[in-house]
Amino acid sequence: MSRKKQEYGLNHADRVAEIERKFGRDQVEPVLAQLRRVSNPTERLLGAIVFLAREGHVTDVALSVAAANKNPSELLNAATVKDERG
Repeated sequence: MSRKKQEYGLNHADRVAEIERKFGRDQVEPVLAQLRRVSNPTERLLGAIVFLAREGHVTDVALSVAAANKNPSELLNAATVKDERG
């Protein structure tokens, strides 16, 4: 299954669109606020957090932010695995 480029959330507009798709328009600002808590944010890392979150599970974002702050490379590896497995 091929993914749309937007699903990776590699820029702000794509992240907002994915947040809206996964969680609804009312969750965009709360999720963006959680993303701002990432210690060393990069486009890849923020995109991975949104990419890994399951539809309707906003708490996944908070868990991934905490994981990103502990070990960003582990979170990026998890996103790579999810992408490879489809």
